[in-house]
Amino acid sequence: MGSGGGLFEIEESLKMPAMAAESGPAAGVIAAALAGKQINRSKLLSFDMGGTTAKASLIQDGIIETTPEYEVGGEGSGSRWLHGTGHPIRVPVIDLAEVSAGGGSIAWVDPAGSLRVGPKSAGAVPGPVCYDRGGSEPTVTDANLILGRLDSTTLLGGDLLIDFSKAEQAIKEKIADPLDVSIEQAASSIIQIVNNSMSEALRIVSVERGHDAREFALICFGGAGPLHAAALAEELQIKEVIVPPIPGAFSALGLIGSDISRDYGKTFFSILDETEPNTLEASYIELEKSAREMLSKTNVPEENWILRRSMDVRYVRQAYELNVDVSNSITSQNFSALPELFHEKHATTYGHANKEERIQIVTLRLSAKAKLPELKIQQSTKTDLADTTKKRFREVWFEKTGKITTAVFDRANIQLGTTIEGPAIVESLESTLVIPPDWTALMDTNGFIILSFARFN
Repeated sequence: MGSGGGLFEIEESLKMPAMAAESGPAAGVIAAALAGKQINRSKLLSFDMGGTTAKASLIQDGIIETTPEYEVGGEGSGSRWLHGTGHPIRVPVIDLAEVSAGGGSIAWVDPAGSLRVGPKSAGAVPGPVCYDRGGSEPTVTDANLILGRLDSTTLLGGDLLIDFSKAEQAIKEKIADPLDVSIEQAASSIIQIVNNSMSEALRIVSVERGHDAREFALICFGGAGPLHAAALAEELQIKEVIVPPIPGAFSALGLIGSDISRDYGKTFFSILDETEPNTLEASYIELEKSAREMLSKTNVPEENWILRRSMDVRYVRQAYELNVDVSNSITSQNFSALPELFHEKHATTYGHANKEERIQIVTLRLSAKAKLPELKIQQSTKTDLADTTKKRFREVWFEKTGKITTAVFDRANIQLGTTIEGPAIVESLESTLVIPPDWTALMDTNGFIILSFARFN
């Protein structure tokens, strides 16, 4: 899997191993795009929350946003990664905003008496205090357990033993007592703070890129994603949340559902209005020759090949570029339309455009793809209609209501077409979904759970 999405041959990865950086998170976004196409959602915000980080990306009209550079091993400030703290690579990467907020993020009180969450994480070892593996610092997972959103007996089908009392003691001693609040208030505050950090990631890929987050649906996955998704949607006034089947292993579907692809680039410093269209066309033909050679080795019929041209351009004296699509055959007519395309994208991204400024081409790019049979994402469900009524109840704390008796469902037993009114909890082997008050969940015909918020409808 490449960092820009798509599979490539082992031979290709040996030539340029940097292309595989961040390929795991990229697979999750690929799966989100596949899901969006299947359930007819063209505008999606992808949200992936695991144990140490949360990642957000934007999908519009089925197209995943990419960036021509990335920093490997960067450090975070809690709300975002800091430029200049990692190792820069110049390869196309899916545009991910990553924040140091996950299930293992440690909650702590700073010397000024303020509650903080992250960037340090308990990781898998020792893990959250409730795992009883030697951890002593309270985490986001411990807070979710205290609030009743996680159950101490059903995680991983009951195979993961949880110690509620140790989580309670850690939050009391490290957070509640120093802040002079109840244990539930301390746990709720931990969740609010980590949600604020993660909503920042969603803003980075949407609002800061010139998009209105309210026009998108939020698709959430990762082991912890469904726990927090509805709260994040409320924060950004997103009215719909999509929870796919097996959210805890959803990124793996992206790996097996991806097409074969490779990105090519060529440095091409030139002022746009001084460039000859024939010169541009010749350079793209050269890139296409390499791409066709690669595609011919995939055993995919040529009618399933897709070649997409684009270029990185900027205003003269700018230090950053925007990627603009280019016609597959450059003529004097479509070449003359390029300046306006760039001005429009600059205005959409940054809120302004300078049509009097000259435009500089920096890099020519070509995306080569061999389409494979499309993966259909679907959840197997039981046919016994009585199964849906098999539910338990437990006390769950919500910010709006405090502690309230809440229905708990087993996802495997929910029938297609079933509607669930919040507050409710839906448990599965690898994740837990929180449906807060004022939210309604529908299990659609493919096994996706679609949440909608009454106040935004």
